Amino acid sequence: MARPSVVVAIPVKNGAAYLPEAIESVLAQDAELTVHVVDNLSDDGSVDVARGYVSDGRVRVEVNDRDLGAYGNLNRILSDATADYFVPFAADDVMQSGNLARKLEVLQETGAGMVHSPAQLIDDSGQPVGMWPDHSQTPAILEAPEFFARLVPHDQVSTQSVVVRTDELRAIGGFDARSLFCADWLTWMRLSLRVRVATVNEMLISNRVHGESGTSTLARIKGRDLPATLDRVFRDPAMPERWRGQCPQIMAAHLLELAHPLQRDGIRTIAQGWGAYMTMGRRMALLPGDAAALGHYLDFIAAAGLAAPTLPLEAVTVAPSTADDAAALAGAVHELEGRLARLFVAVHPDLVDRSLVLLEPYFVHLALDVALVPTGDALSHVTPGRLVLAQWESEMVAQAEKLGVPVYPYGLPNPFDRRPDRSVWETIDPAACLP
Repeated sequence: MARPSVVVAIPVKNGAAYLPEAIESVLAQDAELTVHVVDNLSDDGSVDVARGYVSDGRVRVEVNDRDLGAYGNLNRILSDATADYFVPFAADDVMQSGNLARKLEVLQETGAGMVHSPAQLIDDSGQPVGMWPDHSQTPAILEAPEFFARLVPHDQVSTQSVVVRTDELRAIGGFDARSLFCADWLTWMRLSLRVRVATVNEMLISNRVHGESGTSTLARIKGRDLPATLDRVFRDPAMPERWRGQCPQIMAAHLLELAHPLQRDGIRTIAQGWGAYMTMGRRMALLPGDAAALGHYLDFIAAAGLAAPTLPLEAVTVAPSTADDAAALAGAVHELEGRLARLFVAVHPDLVDRSLVLLEPYFVHLALDVALVPTGDALSHVTPGRLVLAQWESEMVAQAEKLGVPVYPYGLPNPFDRRPDRSVWETIDPAACLP
């Protein structure tokens, strides 16, 4: 039988320093392979470095006319890949000898749809600094959808270690690049619901960890994308019905793990970004009867330098100006149901009747004390001991926190609120992405 073919996709942007080692480590593999490098507007000579390997015959180099990001590049390569298997690799990582041969053997013998392994973590100079992830307790083969349980509440796949059947990856639209941070995690979760997954518990690749990988900017992106990605995958039609009801508990565990790094990185208030106490607030809302979740929320509010609200919660908000705003506000109230006892809605005296029309469809059936407060100064009702419900990125958020009052925001940004744009390779097939 002919050996299976593999395309190793290497997106690069200003990766000239490590690209030679990455390419050479792939070319040294015992496999029928093609190395497809796509450059994202590098200005450090990465293109010349890559083109220096074209004479090998197995290396293909293309240059984008705009920055598609790493996931966009992977989709571009996937779109015309003819190989049996696809490997998403990185311009600064290293394949160990035997990586592809070992994994292709496993795929062929087991019929798995994807295989992965732990990665040795290395620093900028190539020195080992650890290992991730730990799959010492993961069975070598898990039928669909059982590997999914190993991927939540957080990612447990080293993307560069993956070898996946090209047709299986295409069937879910490739990588959903609407998420700047989590397209790979979403891909592995969706695949695990559909295909047999093999785990090779050997460190067959080296994953370079750079000093800037823990920046606050990255933490902000994580704060936005990680919960949205986890929520999205539970809408997958392939999700077993028995697991759908576990989404709140899994999300709560995920938010707990997310809040601590945000706190550590100093992103404590919403004015700073995806605040740590806000993340704990969302967790608290998911666990309405959990005293510990409420306690964590209050602790994080105090750590942000804000006054803890009294219990049961008494909230203040500004009257919505549109039906969409009213629906979003009602969604936040519903999330806090059971914790929230009273809501003051500050409204300009001239707009009381209009506000009643907007609010009534959403609040008329709620067992909640809602008081419309005609006022020209909503901030006068933002006092310590209360909670503010405010539209994300509205002026009220910063104003309330400046007064020492915590905010429970609504209308949070979600990268999946729009359809993926195939023209910039956010997917290879919009119809295959989750709606």
